[in-house]
Amino acid sequence: MRADTSDVAFRLLLALGELWEGLHRAGIDPSARGLHITHEYLGGYTRYCAGPGSHPRLVVEWNESSRHLRVIRCEPWPGVEATISATVALVRAEARARGISDIVDRTLVAACKEPLKPARKTVLPTAMQGNPALAARRA
Repeated sequence: MRADTSDVAFRLLLALGELWEGLHRAGIDPSARGLHITHEYLGGYTRYCAGPGSHPRLVVEWNESSRHLRVIRCEPWPGVEATISATVALVRAEARARGISDIVDRTLVAACKEPLKPARKTVLPTAMQGNPALAARRA
């Protein structure tokens, strides 16, 4: 997965992050398939931390209005697409069972659509630590 708004898996990850707290309130545990996300609001930006456990492999900040993505950490994460896919499947099934599938599906479908506007991306130097592929692309 690329930490880039042109990547569908990445956009689904952000959508799951937006739904995360509401899913917990609805009695759905989205982390049951191994994906852990936290997010916090930082003024105009929302920081998303995601990973297979308590140590986030991906930390990004996204500003929807300016369409600016800051990549703070992007460590190798084998199987991330499969983890996101399994989490989406679980969330959709559980949402259907609880009668909230319209809200969940609307958010996930919107994430799958190509963005109408381009986004700016800034990769901070700290993001390259532990990720030689990202460092090579940056150089």
